[in-house]
Amino acid sequence: MQNNRSKWILLLLCVLTVTITVPLPHRFSYVYNENGRLASGLIYLCRGDYSVFHVNPPLANMIGSFPAFCAGTFCPTAADIGFSHFGRMEYKAGDIWIKKNPDHFFWTQLGRYCLIVFVLLGTIICYIWTKELFGIFGAVISTLTWIFSPYILGYGCLICPDVPSAAVGMTALYFFHRWLKRPEMLETFVAGLVLGFAELTKFTLLIFYPLFIVLWILYRIPELKLLSCQDWFQQLKQIVIIFVMSLVIINMGYIFEGTGKQLGTFKFQTTLFTGYENIKDIPFNGANRFENTLLGQIPIPLPANFVQGIDTQRLDFEHGLPSYLRGEWSKHGWRYYYLYALLIKTPLGTIGLFLFAVFCTFFHKNYNASCRDEMVVILPGIVLLVFVSSQTGFSVHSRYIIPVLPFFFIWMSKAGNVFSLQKSLLRVRFLQILVSILILWSIFSSLWIYPYSVSYFNELSAILPTSEEPYSPQEPEGTPFIVSLLNSGSRNGGRHLLDSNIDWGQDMFYLEKWCLQHPEVTEIITAITESYPLEQTKIPKKSRHSIDNPQSGWYALSVNYLYDQEKQYRSFLHLKPISRAGYSIYIYHVTPEEINRINREMKLPKIE
Repeated sequence: MQNNRSKWILLLLCVLTVTITVPLPHRFSYVYNENGRLASGLIYLCRGDYSVFHVNPPLANMIGSFPAFCAGTFCPTAADIGFSHFGRMEYKAGDIWIKKNPDHFFWTQLGRYCLIVFVLLGTIICYIWTKELFGIFGAVISTLTWIFSPYILGYGCLICPDVPSAAVGMTALYFFHRWLKRPEMLETFVAGLVLGFAELTKFTLLIFYPLFIVLWILYRIPELKLLSCQDWFQQLKQIVIIFVMSLVIINMGYIFEGTGKQLGTFKFQTTLFTGYENIKDIPFNGANRFENTLLGQIPIPLPANFVQGIDTQRLDFEHGLPSYLRGEWSKHGWRYYYLYALLIKTPLGTIGLFLFAVFCTFFHKNYNASCRDEMVVILPGIVLLVFVSSQTGFSVHSRYIIPVLPFFFIWMSKAGNVFSLQKSLLRVRFLQILVSILILWSIFSSLWIYPYSVSYFNELSAILPTSEEPYSPQEPEGTPFIVSLLNSGSRNGGRHLLDSNIDWGQDMFYLEKWCLQHPEVTEIITAITESYPLEQTKIPKKSRHSIDNPQSGWYALSVNYLYDQEKQYRSFLHLKPISRAGYSIYIYHVTPEEINRINREMKLPKIE
């Protein structure tokens, strides 16, 4: 009876997942480089060429481009794209694909629908794994936090690898945990199979290989006296089988393209793989520290573009990118960037549940699973968080920590055990009410911003000090106080984080809708993240005008430009927006009087 109830609950949660995610794919315009990801996935499927975009493994791009592939849409050729020594040709491929396919966004939407399968996979594994550890109440809590996480709602339907890597990475750890509990051949093959698919989603998950070995050793420590040398050797062989199986899947994902190429024959660009101390000294055609060495003769059991992609991705971190945090710009990143992002982009109800789980771990032992079972859940989350935070070449995209989230969601769901305790105790009733409030707070806070979940920031964003000034005022005139209060977190997001954390180009359709609702706006000056071809929208004037030469009229300004490094639009923070498109684009109607005030501030000539 209880088993049937559990299945019905899981079915309802799956229906809820589909219900809340299906409306999203057609609401967002292209996010940055999404067209390039789709075009590169199409090239993978049509031509087996993985060089166009090897900075990420191909699985998410291939699935996102599958409808376009089935429909036979135009696929860019090598001649169309041109030549590049080290890849990153996806930008041009994406532009070509848009120009050659008039119905390009229709196929993008269908591709996004295909990616929802990873959100659904996350729902199922989150529920099943948590139920095995902490019971059915915990399973409901972890699954709800997954479904309503702004990170999952915001990025789950986009053609990018972050949510797929979170879902498949969690699945890989779940089946490895099953192998740890029952080290038999069936569990061995399944664990290896899923690990291979996880590695096809994101290079970050390569950390799973040493992590699996550490987890295996730590998990077996309590059994030291029970295991013979033969048992250890047998399990070591199974670990090897898991890794070999995963390598087979990786190579199948790349159709064994370049597999077995000798290490010394690659041309790398990073100091790590070239041996140069300064990246500026590396030859244009690349170099290889292993060339003419014994190690250089070793054949690599990985596809050539998988290996090349690791180097290309690391190159971005070695070069560094301008990074923004709390109003400050830097040439490099910060080690605490992702922790800070979690603090302000996770619903406070979820943070409260995590803190409650920490309290339960030390003071309510009956809430806990076994130490080693909990270790298999929480240690991967910690290791991934530390690993990502250690890459300080730049700190731009907090979405890189999405693979961390499910492990913390599952671990903190031990709070659900409070509903299994005797209800007659006043203290238990209080804790049950507290946990219920935290769950509802987390869900409501996320849904209030939905469907603009990419731009979600919690209430702390409105009160935490930064070196950057807020919008003044931050809401259009006449906004009710309660609405302004509930919006306070996300509308202050630009003071803390920029780029894909708040504006990845996703709100252009909302700007177009606003313009259509206001026919009096015949011209509008735009400075927005142009991820979608402006000439294909109905925005009345597709131009961009610098405040260095201001004029009166209508303006649509992205948060990325309001707080950009050059500060050319900074004076607009002192003007009153009349509306906004999502939480990333603010709309202004600027009068000559206001322009003159801006001119006085910037010491420009007065406009008569």
